[in-house]
Amino acid sequence: MRVSRHLPALALLWLFPLLLPSGAQENGSDLQVWVHPPNPVILSGDSVVLNCSTNCPTEAKIGLETRLPKIVEDQGKNWRAFRLRNVTRDDSPWCFVNCPTKNQSSTRTHILVYEPPKKVTLNLEPSQEQSWIPVGQNFSVSCQVAGGRPRENLKMVLLRGDQEISSQLVPKNTLDTATVMFYPIASREDNEANFSCRASLDLRAKGLTLYQNSSIPRKLSTFALASEPPVLVAPKLLEAGSKEQVSCEMDKLFPVEKAHIQLTWGGQVLTQVNVIQHADMLRATATIMTSQEVEADEELTCSVNLGGETRKKSENVIVYTFPQPSLVASGPVQEGNRVNLTCEARPRARVQINGAPPDEPNRISLIVGEKDNGRLFICQAFLKLREETLQKNRSLELNVQFPPKLDEECPGHWNWQEGTEQTLRCVARGNPAPTVRCVPESQQNGMPLGLLHRVTRDHNGTYHCTAENSIGKAVKVVTVKVEFQDVNWTPIIIIVLVMVLVGSILAIFGYFYYRQQRIRSYELRKAEEERSMKLMNAEGLASA
Repeated sequence: MRVSRHLPALALLWLFPLLLPSGAQENGSDLQVWVHPPNPVILSGDSVVLNCSTNCPTEAKIGLETRLPKIVEDQGKNWRAFRLRNVTRDDSPWCFVNCPTKNQSSTRTHILVYEPPKKVTLNLEPSQEQSWIPVGQNFSVSCQVAGGRPRENLKMVLLRGDQEISSQLVPKNTLDTATVMFYPIASREDNEANFSCRASLDLRAKGLTLYQNSSIPRKLSTFALASEPPVLVAPKLLEAGSKEQVSCEMDKLFPVEKAHIQLTWGGQVLTQVNVIQHADMLRATATIMTSQEVEADEELTCSVNLGGETRKKSENVIVYTFPQPSLVASGPVQEGNRVNLTCEARPRARVQINGAPPDEPNRISLIVGEKDNGRLFICQAFLKLREETLQKNRSLELNVQFPPKLDEECPGHWNWQEGTEQTLRCVARGNPAPTVRCVPESQQNGMPLGLLHRVTRDHNGTYHCTAENSIGKAVKVVTVKVEFQDVNWTPIIIIVLVMVLVGSILAIFGYFYYRQQRIRSYELRKAEEERSMKLMNAEGLASA
């Protein structure tokens, strides 16, 4: 440390009043000393003029003891003005007076140097291009300020936007550049917010103003990433040549729009990924596929990155080949033949045919007949992988060929009435499906087969029905009996003539009877009239 060359004289000035008689001191004698301005406050680097004056009646010797460079600006009989130039630090100068008549006296003043805060700098720790801070974790903010004196009036404020987060007084007795540390807890509200440091020098109590300076704002990024890995939904087994949808989901992400999710399959990044966001959840779905007939163990990995941290989850997927089993029948499948059914599958697979004996589950032998036509056999193949049993089936429907058969669906006798509408039916069984023809034995125009037709007596007779397919044929004789009746017209005509004759006789008899009744009625009426006339004539004569 550099020792001022004025210190010995300053020490003597301190001791000098003690050596003087009590009447010569500042407050103990009539000799008085004044300094103007008292306790000045000046801007660092400026000059100040201190005027030392006294009430000494005679010309006095006036001096100023200070560590600062000075010059005499002006003087008079009992005053002297000193200019202190380029004042950059506080000082307490002594103004002393030697009065020939009143001995000595002195006084002290205090020069307060102020300096507004100049450069303010904010630093985040750890320092990164983009500072990601986990939510809930303390982070360090360093605020540095150059200048800003006096330090007891200098306060450092940490701002988020325009909101004051915290404040501290700047430590005293620090170098020109002072550092203030803040340790806030990161929150979601801090994300994408601008942080800044503001230095405030409040000298309003000293008649000046409030001096402020702020750092360049710096954006902070906070994030929340769960410690658990993402939830990966994927099959444990995947058949070669097939496709399967997989999904990866992670919750409690903030900010979810800044999170990046990626799916890799077999070391290759899946590009056709559908990503959705919901609240704090991020979900990705994709389709994985494999090459045909390739068996391997593939790894499916989901990774979620946020704030420079990554969470991963991987699943091992077994890619397998398991084609359907084969189920074949040996020899021609015809009625009466022995047919062998055999089921085969890939190595390590177990097979079973329904109905096969326990000692030979992959083989079955039987003599087939018409009843076996359409019978369904199923071969089941089982493959065990990763404690999971896979199953594939193959079915085979027997197509048993047999010759035509004419039985109850082709009746042998038909009874019809002449004039009615009937259908001649004859259906045969057989595989392949047989063709059926029914031909009359003697008639030229027989009853057509399978068509609705009006029955005549010409349809009466015997029909030969034949059913035929590639295996064989069957013949059946069918008889058709048409019932009819002939009419004898002679009795009918005699009866009609008799009825006509009887009717004529009755008509003639009725006519004559009606005529006799009319004549009799007329004669009676005529006789009645004549009797009445006679009675009237007799009464007239009597009155005359």
